[in-house]
Amino acid sequence: MASMVVGSKVGVFHLHGNTWKCRTELESDVVIEIQDFSFFLHKFPLINTSCLLEKLITKSHSDDETICTVTLTDIPGGSKSFELIAKFCYGEKIELNASNVVPLRCAAEYFRMTEDYIKGNLISQTENFLTTKILTNWDDSVKALTTCESVLNYAEELDIVSRCIKSLATKAISGKPTYDPSLVGEVSWNGITCTDTPKLIGSDWWYEDVSALSLSLFKRLIRVLDSKGMNPENLANAVIYYASTYNPGLNPDSTGIWSVDQRVLLEEIVGLFPIQKGVTSTKFLFSMLSTSIMLNATPACIESLEKRIGAQLDESTLEDLLVPNLGGANETVYDIDCIQRIIEQFMLENQHESEISQDSNSGEEGSSVETSSALSSKIATIAKLVDGYLVEIAADANLKLHKFQLLASVIPSYARPFDDVIYHAIDVYLEFHSWLTEAEKEQLCHLINIQKLSVDARKHAAQNKKLPLRVVVNVLFVEQLHLKASFSECAIVNGHGDLFENGTANENDLRKRCLELQKEYLTMKKQISTLAKPKNKDVAKKWGFFNKLFETTAMKTLPTQNGKTSAVKALPAPNGN
Repeated sequence: MASMVVGSKVGVFHLHGNTWKCRTELESDVVIEIQDFSFFLHKFPLINTSCLLEKLITKSHSDDETICTVTLTDIPGGSKSFELIAKFCYGEKIELNASNVVPLRCAAEYFRMTEDYIKGNLISQTENFLTTKILTNWDDSVKALTTCESVLNYAEELDIVSRCIKSLATKAISGKPTYDPSLVGEVSWNGITCTDTPKLIGSDWWYEDVSALSLSLFKRLIRVLDSKGMNPENLANAVIYYASTYNPGLNPDSTGIWSVDQRVLLEEIVGLFPIQKGVTSTKFLFSMLSTSIMLNATPACIESLEKRIGAQLDESTLEDLLVPNLGGANETVYDIDCIQRIIEQFMLENQHESEISQDSNSGEEGSSVETSSALSSKIATIAKLVDGYLVEIAADANLKLHKFQLLASVIPSYARPFDDVIYHAIDVYLEFHSWLTEAEKEQLCHLINIQKLSVDARKHAAQNKKLPLRVVVNVLFVEQLHLKASFSECAIVNGHGDLFENGTANENDLRKRCLELQKEYLTMKKQISTLAKPKNKDVAKKWGFFNKLFETTAMKTLPTQNGKTSAVKALPAPNGN
């Protein structure tokens, strides 16, 4: 820490209790009372250095009184600063440093200790030290800025706060050396002493130091850094570090009644994040969002966080989406509405980006295709994330049907290459909401595109008793279409016997496949027999259509090993036995 000594005398003053007295033969003729301290002084050393003290002493002095008493109540730095001023007036040695120079500079201005009284008065001494020593050093600048808090109004008038902040901003952007020599030490190994490897300093070297600043000063520093062009990601990390330092310390058992100061702190920090997308960690933004909800932050604060998260939602994980709901006993475990708004914001952002890219890339086919592919990939990532979230929340008995449907439908159907996960989510929802009517179940199942279910998912759905009968029949219908397509493939191969001769297809494997298809057909027959009796005309009619489809291709002749043909016969419709 930089320091400078002013004056040369020693031991002029001594303190007895709360009273300062001079060690001189002359009796004191002036008493300065500040807070709980009294200073017994002499008027000539005071009026020869301070314009204000000269006026106050002259005004208070009376010919009838031997001692003049002056009471001061609003001195910058209080009694501590006046102690140094009194010693300066008497020529006693005082030390200027980063801890006292700002209050002392403000106090010198307050007492108007200018060069008009003596050369090298306290204003010029403190100003010179502040400019040449303090503001040229990072640590001293931080310390000086923190001391501005106690004399903020005076420090603002003298432009000390702005100068400290500009000094810090310049140094933070220019950076420190690649390593700090003070961090190099000696280590001993097996009795041999060697120099330790220097510890590298990254772009975050200044975070801890500025976290000691008050929120108002930290905000001003961040804004100056931003105006000077600091990397937005570096700024975001600095804000995150500061926020972590002043973590409100959430209590899980809290009733939700929080102090105003904590809410204000959080809201101010949210406003400090850079506006650029992707520079602030999505995980941290979700953490701030959960905290904001717990602290009952303003709607504007929560909306700001939701929009920031929505802009970069593709960087989040399923765990991030599990924002707890602090509602009553009849509310869902997780805040579904919050996630709904975030997902809608993501879709809105990407739709806007798509429109901009189409306008800017008009006539550039390659660029347009590349941009479209990137957006589709992001939306596909979100579709997978949302489907996983739906599986996670489906077991919540308080989750209303319309909310589940609304959330699932935010993602366009084209974004899901397969519907297995959304089918799984619906299966879980039906299990934990068994009171749904048949119509409500059918309405819910409209979210599934059966054509996009995998073979295993279709097999599961065909045997799923939680699904409405109509949905199961549709699943079986799709299965029948797949069987038809498979038999058609067999027929095409049969019509091109040269494929067997060229070795690109194996006859035995083809016959084996046809037998497997016939076996699967029999299994389907049993399943539909358990689902409906013949009296159900809709199902019987549908089955007749299935059998006709199967019969159309299954009766096609297939090659045998001896070159003859064979046929797979269609099976009768289920009879319910």
